[in-house]
Amino acid sequence: MLERKYTKLFFNSLRASWYKLTGSPDDLVRENRGFNVVSLYMILLLAILIPIDFYLNLRETAIGLTVTEGMLITMFCLSRYRGLHRIGLAVYAIYSYFLLIFVYFFNGGSEGPILYFLLLTYLLLIAFTVQSRHWVWTGLHLVLPVALLAIEFAYPSTVNAVYDSRSARFTDLVTSFPIIILCVFAATSYLRKGYERERMAAEARAKLIEEQNAQIKLQNGLLTAANREKIELISILGHDLKNPLGAMTGTLEILNGENLPADVQKKLKGDLLIAAHNTSALLNNVLAWVSGQIKGIHPLFTWVEPYLVIERVLTVQSFIAKKKKIRIEWTVDKAIKVMSDAEMLEVIVRNLVNNALKFTPQKGTINLSVTTDEVTNQCTIAIRDNGVGMADEDVKSIFKGHIQSTYGTESEKGIGLGLYLCRELAIRLNGAIRVESELGKGSAFFLTLPLYTPPEHNRLTTPSRSEKVVDFL
Repeated sequence: MLERKYTKLFFNSLRASWYKLTGSPDDLVRENRGFNVVSLYMILLLAILIPIDFYLNLRETAIGLTVTEGMLITMFCLSRYRGLHRIGLAVYAIYSYFLLIFVYFFNGGSEGPILYFLLLTYLLLIAFTVQSRHWVWTGLHLVLPVALLAIEFAYPSTVNAVYDSRSARFTDLVTSFPIIILCVFAATSYLRKGYERERMAAEARAKLIEEQNAQIKLQNGLLTAANREKIELISILGHDLKNPLGAMTGTLEILNGENLPADVQKKLKGDLLIAAHNTSALLNNVLAWVSGQIKGIHPLFTWVEPYLVIERVLTVQSFIAKKKKIRIEWTVDKAIKVMSDAEMLEVIVRNLVNNALKFTPQKGTINLSVTTDEVTNQCTIAIRDNGVGMADEDVKSIFKGHIQSTYGTESEKGIGLGLYLCRELAIRLNGAIRVESELGKGSAFFLTLPLYTPPEHNRLTTPSRSEKVVDFL
């Protein structure tokens, strides 16, 4: 395990040193880094060939390669540390052709390894120069070998026979081929890694674009759904406001223009009050929903007494209970305090009470209670009725805010926003709301909120309990 760790560190060190010499792929363009890589390969290649040529008594070739080595080192430094890789590539290409021609005539012509080095030069130029110049290198490499062979064939004396023996020629070829193979391997490996790196980058870009398109599609879907919801809201709201407003206008005209008996006037006024209340509740829910959509819901937390909130709500709702002769029972400990927003809590309780009144028939019963759980430090406000109840599928979707006209036991209208608002406000108040219902037996809504915990010296030790029954039978 330790040996593997040191081996990994060794190769990581080699890779870091190589990137330091050639430049990191993230810092240099492919052409610049490619020229640096080619230069290092050629510098290493010539460093091997020069002593071999001196050993084989190929002095002219060795001297030419030594000059080339100096030129390559200079061009590498200019490219790596000055960024002059384009000039370096052009100089390298031109010098390579002159060098190959020179070595061809002074190193045995077709009997030497120069034609193979000519192919290596072509590979390196194609691999690391801009594509617009590839046709130039291709044309030159098609013409140059044919021209050199033709000159050697027509004028054999122009080629210097430098090999003293067959063993010297074979030594030159044997030492050249591994160098050529290693250079081809290094060049193709570099190109392969560059291809894989660009492929992975392209896949990452494609994935990013795909994710962005999916996000845009999702946002467009949400915007379409929101616009459709708003259009439905406006349509239903216009319909549900038009009828009660028309009825109220007609009722007021009758009361103003007709000399009606007292009992008829009383009934019309009661109906008018009910219609006005339902319309007001509808508008309040719409305004609360619109405000939440535009400004967001930001509660102002403080301690709130549920007793006072319920008392205010029932004071306003009492005339509806009286109209339907509904019995309201409520039991609340006045000392209970919750951490909440008073206005938001009143909106929730008002909607739940109004919902219970709407779906409770004549002479029904509604029960309100407030209980606490010291273990969980929570308060539960429960509102139960013995009204029409709901089916299981309605219970599952009741808080989802489906905008549609709803009607109570006496055709009281709504658009399905009330309970949706209750759920949204309960979540903002760090609470929760749930419902239990059975078709034909009534419903029970439970609002759970965190209790307010005052400092020790401010706690009430003798809470008072209030039990009230409001009977409109």
